[in-house]
Amino acid sequence: MKIQRKQKGAAAIEFAIIFPIFFLIFYAVVTYGLIFAAQQTITLAASEGARAAVRYQSGKDEATRQSLRIAAACDMSNKVLVWLKKNGGGGGSASGTCASGITTTQVTADKTLCSSLNGVTCIKVLVTYDYDKAPLVPKLLGPLMGLPTPKTLQGQAVAQINLID
Repeated sequence: MKIQRKQKGAAAIEFAIIFPIFFLIFYAVVTYGLIFAAQQTITLAASEGARAAVRYQSGKDEATRQSLRIAAACDMSNKVLVWLKKNGGGGGSASGTCASGITTTQVTADKTLCSSLNGVTCIKVLVTYDYDKAPLVPKLLGPLMGLPTPKTLQGQAVAQINLID
């Protein structure tokens, strides 16, 4: 009976030693899982934005078609990024950048993007998420302890518009 009395609190002490390690592993799995999901969403938003910009845009002149392409790319990428956004809104602008809270979509259309192909206009959609300003999982113990996470997440896609634009 004396042996059992000596072992009475051993399970609680072992739990107190092992629990923080298991909790840190669980926290890391959740944090990096959400970061990978966000990265996949950002890459999908860029490719969907480029795909939307490639669709036929009716306009009399090049500038009108270009602004319609930029607006379509921004609109489509914003629709894909809906779960990542803290602030709603955002749309296309003439400069080619549409920002909504912590996400930014930058659209450029240029003949130099596809420099190996003569006369081809390509469009590039770059989507950026500021992970530093809005982390998906709060840091463990505030600024004292946290996992190494990226400052920003980016996804980009380049698509060929057509041979003669």
